Amino acid sequence: MSMTLSKIVQLGELRVTVRELTVGEIRAWMKRTAESSTHELVDDTLIEESSLADLLTMSDLRTEHLEELTPSQVRQLLDACREVNQDFFALRGRVEALGKQLLDQLSNDSNATLAP
Repeated sequence: MSMTLSKIVQLGELRVTVRELTVGEIRAWMKRTAESSTHELVDDTLIEESSLADLLTMSDLRTEHLEELTPSQVRQLLDACREVNQDFFALRGRVEALGKQLLDQLSNDSNATLAP
């Protein structure tokens, strides 16, 4: 098995390793996203491009340390995660675009349904 991509990011006194997600982890993310019925406002919306849970999954950062970061440090972590996980973020963008497209179709056509 080959080594995955990784990057070390320094967040103040904290040194965090960011790693590339595996295909299996990306599949699990898709499943969690599809099945999730609860959302935590700060976790899901503090930064537009990712949830805080996603950043934890892509790094060795622990939740208690995340709580101590400033939003600008979270953005630094996101930048490292985006660099190491380009394919994941591209997929995430495509999934979001598809979701918006479906919502637009449903809102513009009162007879439209999600079923084929």
